[in-house]
Amino acid sequence: MSSFIRRLTILEFLRSTRTEKSTEEILNHLVGSGYLDESQSPAALKRLVQRDMNFLYGKDDGFDEEDSEPTNEFGLLAVRGVGKSWLWKLDPYASLQFDYEKMPQYMAIAFAMAKKHLSNLLPRNTLSELERFFAQAEHRLEQSEQSLSPQLYSRLKESVEFYQRGQRLQPAEFDVEHLDTIYRGILHNRQLHFRYRGKDYQVHPFGVAILLPKLYLVGKKHEDVDQPDEYRHFLIHKIESIYIGNQTARIPPDFSLRAYLEAGHMDVYIEPEDTREYSLKLCIKPFQRKSNLIDDLIENPISGSQEIIRADDDTYYLTANVRRTIQLRNWLISLGPESVVEQPEMIRKDLRDYLRVTLKAYE
Repeated sequence: MSSFIRRLTILEFLRSTRTEKSTEEILNHLVGSGYLDESQSPAALKRLVQRDMNFLYGKDDGFDEEDSEPTNEFGLLAVRGVGKSWLWKLDPYASLQFDYEKMPQYMAIAFAMAKKHLSNLLPRNTLSELERFFAQAEHRLEQSEQSLSPQLYSRLKESVEFYQRGQRLQPAEFDVEHLDTIYRGILHNRQLHFRYRGKDYQVHPFGVAILLPKLYLVGKKHEDVDQPDEYRHFLIHKIESIYIGNQTARIPPDFSLRAYLEAGHMDVYIEPEDTREYSLKLCIKPFQRKSNLIDDLIENPISGSQEIIRADDDTYYLTANVRRTIQLRNWLISLGPESVVEQPEMIRKDLRDYLRVTLKAYE
């Protein structure tokens, strides 16, 4: 994605001027716009920009002759500069800087979906660079006269929605600029300084976790960065102010946010000190023969270790390794009398205690 955005920025820079630009001028523009990491050596940055120009020009293996007309879809021309240098410009007579008319229909739909569902989560610079693609994708859908009518394409765009099951909670309002600052800090591998719930923090940002309806910054406080398990989860809508520091963030190269989440680090535990796994045995007796409960569990297992065995026509046994989380407790309660936890006793006790307190409140 970073290469894609950087190359779009180069084309925008060349489109904004009538004069040829050198590789050095393009490099300086990218650095000034925040698309290149200044901590890299000048030689490494120059090689990166040269690879970008070769890619855009359509000759990845280099070239040594000028073309009087562009041979690439962007209308990019290379003009010999001083010595062995090259100057770059866009053909002012190119009718299309991008061949939008040849944009595949599936790509137009993908851009339309991205705009609809990701606009509030993408960095502002990314949205700005993609805006022309969004507009042309919309035009492409409206003008399509291929296998489906424009009306059907528009209908398809409106036929995909993300929705929160269960009792829906409205997401809290957050400052988009704060989220954008977090993204830039992650992109440039810089520490973040922010005020959160009345306290000041200096944090190494590990990533942004989207747990609908909430957004979290996952990171480590600077003083805890060497501690293996001292991760913090900051609600983005509670950040009061934020800026990017000059200090480099220390993020282990093998860190995976997905693996971190799958390990249960952002689950809410019934007892915070008890994060171990338990062997769950659940007896399930669907009330109705047409119940979808078993099919749902087979298609959407509660863990990778889940197994379901059919004991007879009306009885099934589910086994899985689970943790004592509030999410698990609430899910087991939602199954009602169709299921009974047989093991372990600790989770049975969690359910009894919770139901007893809940029932008492209604007496």
